[in-house]
Amino acid sequence: MEKLYEGYREFRKTADRDLYGRLSKGQAPHTLVVSCSDSRIVAEAIFSAKPGELFVLRNVGNVCRLDDPAVACAVEYAVNHLKVRSIVVLAHSDCGAVKAVEHKGHLDSPGLVDWLGEEGYEGCDLECAIKASGIRQFERVSSHPAVKAAAAEGRLEVGLLFFDLATLGLDRFNGKDWDKVC
Repeated sequence: MEKLYEGYREFRKTADRDLYGRLSKGQAPHTLVVSCSDSRIVAEAIFSAKPGELFVLRNVGNVCRLDDPAVACAVEYAVNHLKVRSIVVLAHSDCGAVKAVEHKGHLDSPGLVDWLGEEGYEGCDLECAIKASGIRQFERVSSHPAVKAAAAEGRLEVGLLFFDLATLGLDRFNGKDWDKVC
């Protein structure tokens, strides 16, 4: 815990107090990012976002199971109340959740079985399987009634990105293939 307290003390020294003063009155993020719980994947850092710019839903494998109340609630809140203009599913290299789906022996606890047991491993290698999983999550979140309605009204864009930890590369799914963003 002491490491957290030290970090907080440093944060207090350098925090933009004007920004936090404005944020204390409410939030207006432009994007919902569905990201993995992996400690190496920090959406705010990857997208150089300030506090208040992203509404982030993190879970193991950036899974968009709409039957899960935490996922459905976050999507609905972001779209209907925060009025985000974008939703991004952020897949990433070396995803432990996808690795666990390939090797079912890694699903060694009830929580992992419940969360990942119905996910599939598709592809010729790990990166292909991670991208295939990302496409499934993108399709799931796109099928949510609130997302469909907002997209039909032209006030919401939904995208899928793949972040490569080793190269810091970012790829965008265009509906058929993957394009390099940079």
